[in-house]
Amino acid sequence: MHTILERYQKTFAKDREMSDAANHLFPDGVTHDGRYMSPFPVYITRADGSKKWGLEDKQFIDYWAGHGALLLGHNPPEVVEAVTTQMHRGTHYGACHPLEMEWGSLVTQLIPSAERVRFVSSGTEATLMAIRLARTYTGKNKVLKFAGHFHGWHDSVILGAYPPFDMNVPGIPEEVRNTTLLCPPNDIDAVETLLKTDKDIACIILEPTGASFGIVPTNGTFLKQLREVTEAHGVLLIFDEVITGFRVAPGGAQAHYNVTPDMTTLAKILAGGLPGGALAGKTEVLELISMKSERDGLKMPHPGTFNANPLSAAAGIAMLNIIKTGEPHKQANHTAARLRTELNGVIDDYELDWVVYGEFSGIKLLVGHGEKGMRTSDFDPYTWEYRKLKGSSDADLLIRLRCGLLLNGIDLASNGGMTTAAHTEEDVTETVAAFAQTLEWLKAEKAL
Repeated sequence: MHTILERYQKTFAKDREMSDAANHLFPDGVTHDGRYMSPFPVYITRADGSKKWGLEDKQFIDYWAGHGALLLGHNPPEVVEAVTTQMHRGTHYGACHPLEMEWGSLVTQLIPSAERVRFVSSGTEATLMAIRLARTYTGKNKVLKFAGHFHGWHDSVILGAYPPFDMNVPGIPEEVRNTTLLCPPNDIDAVETLLKTDKDIACIILEPTGASFGIVPTNGTFLKQLREVTEAHGVLLIFDEVITGFRVAPGGAQAHYNVTPDMTTLAKILAGGLPGGALAGKTEVLELISMKSERDGLKMPHPGTFNANPLSAAAGIAMLNIIKTGEPHKQANHTAARLRTELNGVIDDYELDWVVYGEFSGIKLLVGHGEKGMRTSDFDPYTWEYRKLKGSSDADLLIRLRCGLLLNGIDLASNGGMTTAAHTEEDVTETVAAFAQTLEWLKAEKAL
């Protein structure tokens, strides 16, 4: 009997050939760290709804959701029609246009903190702008962030994002590293201590549902505490809602938890699955971008070739008009809840020290947590140390698990994934069956 990896090599032989060629073009053969896969990735040629198809038209149920950018699934007709129509009118004007007005108005209607909006081209650009504005507004230099939280890859925020959660990232000068403070997640005492002892902190930035959409979850109580202490110390609070904005609720996590930050970073769903981002926040803060601030020496430059690109604006308008109904969230959250429950049922049947957890439309997978005999229903991620939740899964086992799932028609990232409004009850049933089949293969290989 062939092993999972042997079957994978044989079944996806054309993907291996393409990967070999890609290695002569790109570092590691990929264009995003998260798409790197051992022994090689599969290549996708088209997608629709909850599915995508590979080189030889092999079908996969997709739980990547475009790195979180898709809440309606692939190719929602309203978005496709809007983008197709706009393409015939022009792809990039290099000018102001009515679509940016409509797009920005929808953001201010939905996001509680959005008194003013500035469009950018990505989530990384949005957090970069937020931090620079915070420094300009407060006259302070330092950024406080939480271990494991991801805010893009620029110098101030990539520090501490990945295991081992330290400050050693190549290419960042020590002088820059010294302006970022790293705090354990969900530790309000540690936050208060830093705010009391260091008066040079301009802002606190975090993912409001926790690191990587809840791998290390955060709750509303902690968010309220952060709002109180930042106001008390004259520090700006930034919610990075690049993932959670429009996914957790039409108004993002801030609307769900009723906590309003000073600034909010947005991307992914914002642009309907096309490239695009935004910073939203208080008028007095965002007005520091204004030409009117130049006379006081406070004008913060902000150009950007593709800011509010018409294609992204058209897609974003179509998306947000559907988002504001709240219906997509109900479907995605329901599907995710059922999937988490049934996958955990399979895990319990095999008596594994694994668990699937998460909130909203998130599916988080922890493999080999070490607590033998623990039922999945007894697992509470809020009581676990963050280092055990993010990056501690058995790496070799994850490779075989992921390859096995792909062989069974399921594309799930090593740490889990997300559902969309396009996922169906049948998708869940097929996914659970594929998961059970993959575990059976792993058991036959004596990997479990």
